[in-house]
Amino acid sequence: MRGAIALPPTIVRSVLIITKHNFMGDTIVAVPLIRAARRAFPDAEITLLTGGAAAVALQNCPFVDRVLTYAPKKQKGLAAYLRLVRQLRGEAGRPDVCLVADRSIRSAALALGTRATVRAGFDTESRGWMLTHPVPYDVGARREIESCLDIVRAVAPESEFGPYDPAPELWLTAEERARGAEILHAHGAFSDRSPLLVGIQPGASYDGKQWETERYAAVADALAADGATIVLLGSGERELAIASRMQDAMSERSAIVDLTGRTSLRETMGVLPHLALFIGNDTGVSHIAASLGVRTLQLFGPTSARKWGHVGPKNLVIDGPGDTLKTVSADEVLRAARTLLPEETPHGCPAEAVGGATSR
Repeated sequence: MRGAIALPPTIVRSVLIITKHNFMGDTIVAVPLIRAARRAFPDAEITLLTGGAAAVALQNCPFVDRVLTYAPKKQKGLAAYLRLVRQLRGEAGRPDVCLVADRSIRSAALALGTRATVRAGFDTESRGWMLTHPVPYDVGARREIESCLDIVRAVAPESEFGPYDPAPELWLTAEERARGAEILHAHGAFSDRSPLLVGIQPGASYDGKQWETERYAAVADALAADGATIVLLGSGERELAIASRMQDAMSERSAIVDLTGRTSLRETMGVLPHLALFIGNDTGVSHIAASLGVRTLQLFGPTSARKWGHVGPKNLVIDGPGDTLKTVSADEVLRAARTLLPEETPHGCPAEAVGGATSR
């Protein structure tokens, strides 16, 4: 890591942060990087460039002043690149610091095009020459959150600013939490049957990340027999079909509240804090749940649970052996789920019983 150029925090007026545009979860795990940048450069204007879905998930973020979205598949060609570069340069003509959490050639080229004085990012895809601070990237066991923080550490060492907090974080308003409760009430989730709500998102962005639908159904049946109400979450035609197959495979269908395709992303976020537990694959929603303080069980394969998972008192991960979920049994997931479930959930107070969300 060269580290040839450094700027005192007192003269850093503008910071640009670039995250991945097409995977919402990748930007959510970069939130500690964004928070650390605000700590290191408290007086700078911080701009975040990210994808549209991630921008929605990060609404109310107190650490950024401006959020710009981009979609490279739609913004093609040299003219589109130059328009975006001009937008990123802003009134100052160039950012003082650019932190590139995305590992693509395209993102490094954007950083170079802005002529940022300091450009820190991962030294991957032979793009290190575009950066003033190329940072080694561990593709193995190092947590992605810590890898992202390494980018900030390269230009603002912890020896000067103290340790950076790796905890995930997202933000909901009181109104959004109330809207989540309203949606659950409207679909009968808070009936006399049970105040214990377990959210399940059985779908994923592609087949390799998706655990078998029938096994999700078996886990849901067992939890329903324990007295839980199962809240299905997801969006898009693919997830609608998966949720339908899961219900067809269940015997306890009366325990299902199906919200698949019926909530916006922010409404889904408002629902999550009212759940006793969320179970899902490696998806953006599972990262959101963990970031909102919800008890979360994440299933990983082929992606690495050690790198991408959230582990803590309220979070468990299951890492499929051999980078596949095919051998993960329903019994294994059910045992983990029961370990996470609270021993008691007060009746009549589902919104306050479990989970938590940061309201800013």
